[in-house]
Amino acid sequence: MKKSIFTVLALLLVFVLAAVGHSADVKKGIHIGNAGAFTGDAAAPCMEIYNSAQIALDEWNARGGIQGVKIEQIMGDDAMDPAQGVNVAHKFVADKLMYGVIGPPMSHIAQATLKTYGSADLAQITTSASKPDLTEQGYQHFFRVNARNDAHGWNAALFIKNYLKAKKVAILNEKVAYCENLSKETVAGLKKLGITDIMQDTIVGGAKDYSAVLTKVKAFKPDVIFFIATTAPDNAIGVRQTKELGIDAIFFGSEGARDKKDYIQATEGAAEGSYVYHFAPDIYGIPAAAGYVKTYETKYGSLSGFGPTAYEAMNILLTAIDQAAADGDITRKEVVDYLHKVKNYKGILGFPVSFDKKGDLVGGATYFFQVSGNDFKQVSVMTGK
Repeated sequence: MKKSIFTVLALLLVFVLAAVGHSADVKKGIHIGNAGAFTGDAAAPCMEIYNSAQIALDEWNARGGIQGVKIEQIMGDDAMDPAQGVNVAHKFVADKLMYGVIGPPMSHIAQATLKTYGSADLAQITTSASKPDLTEQGYQHFFRVNARNDAHGWNAALFIKNYLKAKKVAILNEKVAYCENLSKETVAGLKKLGITDIMQDTIVGGAKDYSAVLTKVKAFKPDVIFFIATTAPDNAIGVRQTKELGIDAIFFGSEGARDKKDYIQATEGAAEGSYVYHFAPDIYGIPAAAGYVKTYETKYGSLSGFGPTAYEAMNILLTAIDQAAADGDITRKEVVDYLHKVKNYKGILGFPVSFDKKGDLVGGATYFFQVSGNDFKQVSVMTGK
């Protein structure tokens, strides 16, 4: 009986090693996962992420792929639900041809799946997940091409004080990891800057009606409302109801609001003059991005701002896979190791990408936009000063 148990355990160990740590012939194929919310209120930005990553992948395949092997991108829909995110992670980990994942873009999904990917040494590059402790837990496989919330929160506080000239601020946040953490970081920054007249309250993502909490905001009479919601549709409802209630305050939306269709167009003019912050720059002002922009708009239509970091992330990931596969064999751990060596990668974002030892972007910035007509106009870039 004991012998059979040991035999089963040995076979399980062999299976795990074969699935995760084995050295494989690259000629068998190369898969890249893309984890995101491809259904629901965040579908538009996540599809922009997926399509932008596909453009980079198509360019690699047009040049012959990696070691003559064509690369395939696999979609994994988490629908903004942590449990579904974990299911996607297990699916990707079980795929023996999977050597890296783009995403998840949302912090609460990234948080839920971190251990699953990490246990399998499966490299991840997120395009926007910004909760600081994602890279503070000792995992080596997780990287990001965006700044963290401790940078965004401080920069948002600087923007609110120095650019918007606010003295009284209302901060509303959705109760998920990214929003709660950004709210905390921004409040700490405002207090450090001497702004202490702050109202804080929470909102529920997807609620469709924020008039109750906004009525309390109206009574507070803030100079600025910082509306920290995950998706553009929620930000759109927030800014529209702010106008409907006659609240005389500057509306400042979160990064998810930078969507031309689901924020600007959806509000039918109510978003005019409002502000949003974002993790990526105005790509139209960067000459190196012209080819990407033209390809995206030709194939997929309007470009908002979530795609550029995905194009960059896919190129960085495929470069690491290419290096790992140079001898004809490849392991997931090799890919992770090469990502840790990324220094001054020059792509389309207007700055060279380097990762520190934790996997964080070195020297990331926060970009601020104002809605003008049917587009976002970049009005400021802040780097902590």
